[in-house]
Amino acid sequence: MMPNSKAENTVLQQFFTNYGLTQRESEILSLIATHGYTNKEIAESCCISEKTVKIHLANIMSKIGIGSMRRLLALLLQQALMVSGLTSEKNLVKSVGMN
Repeated sequence: MMPNSKAENTVLQQFFTNYGLTQRESEILSLIATHGYTNKEIAESCCISEKTVKIHLANIMSKIGIGSMRRLLALLLQQALMVSGLTSEKNLVKSVGMN
């Protein structure tokens, strides 16, 4: 299962390429970023064990040089903001109508 929109696809594909993620690592990260899947849901969707999901996530974080899922998702969000031209929190708040 991959991203739903062309914009999501562009941001995620660029992120995957920048960090040299494998197809499976990209698939797992996509399921987390676009659907918020848990490790168990990823395992079921990809027909692999939860332990294998955890290994893939550890490999992703190692390639990127971070140690937490929160930081990983923050990096994805930062890339999405750069691609969309929203580079400040003020612009982000305006774009979602929270001003």
